[in-house]
Amino acid sequence: MKPDWDKLGSQYKGSRTVLIADVDCTVHQSLCGEYGVQGYPTVKYFMKDGPKGGQDYQGGRDFNALKKFVETTLDTLPACSLENMDDCEPWERKILEEGKGMSTADRGAKIREIKDSVEAKKKQAKDLEKEWKQLAKELEVWEESAKKPDTVEQLLTEEDFREVCGSKTCVVGFLPHIYDDQAKGRNENIKILDNARKANKDDGGASLGFFWVQGGDNFELEEKLGLQFGFPAVVAMNLRKEKFAVYRGVWSKDEVARFVKKPSGLAPLPKLPKFEKAKPWDGKDAAPPADEDL
Repeated sequence: MKPDWDKLGSQYKGSRTVLIADVDCTVHQSLCGEYGVQGYPTVKYFMKDGPKGGQDYQGGRDFNALKKFVETTLDTLPACSLENMDDCEPWERKILEEGKGMSTADRGAKIREIKDSVEAKKKQAKDLEKEWKQLAKELEVWEESAKKPDTVEQLLTEEDFREVCGSKTCVVGFLPHIYDDQAKGRNENIKILDNARKANKDDGGASLGFFWVQGGDNFELEEKLGLQFGFPAVVAMNLRKEKFAVYRGVWSKDEVARFVKKPSGLAPLPKLPKFEKAKPWDGKDAAPPADEDL
């Protein structure tokens, strides 16, 4: 009987007046007992004004017999129609009354117009679905591109600083000018900062952002942070809490790592100018500046 019963259910799927359903009595034993079910399959039908416990169906068990019973016994009319406007929503009633008052030709034209609009919207929906699915694939790749290994990155723009440091504490290393330190010295300083980053992560410290900039490129900002003592220097700052601390101790991997783990000397963060836009370092030594003729 199940294939015919499932077929009957599909015939009335979405109907607002007829529900075809089944109950697994091995799971809902108390419910089946409440309605006096003693053998299987037991078919009952319920009508709006019928007995609360339903009535036993005694007809045939094939699809045609079941379908005929539903059509002749149950209310298969649309829940909202010209013959049954009591169950209409206000907007449905308005359309029915408007359509009833139109001429046959006008009503037919209106129906065709709406059908065309529905088909157009369906096509738009399909096209939009293709677009958002493609965008979703691209989004996954973009997000994957952001999962690069944690490093101490060169800070190139104010926007990069705000993107990372707007939501968490950041550590910024102000390193000597490339003319003073050349590639070897700069790489050694970056290594000290990266050692502090790794030590903080290995100890389960808070998630921090790490950047380095070339000292002297942000003169006004460096003055605000009190870095007149020179470079290298390290500043920990939290924009949200408006606090910062400057490391003034020995420049060594262990001491810098200790400061990063627990910055001391916290002070209110002054209003800072924007970081100057920087050119990416190519990892090479810098040629000395050419002398200018007098």
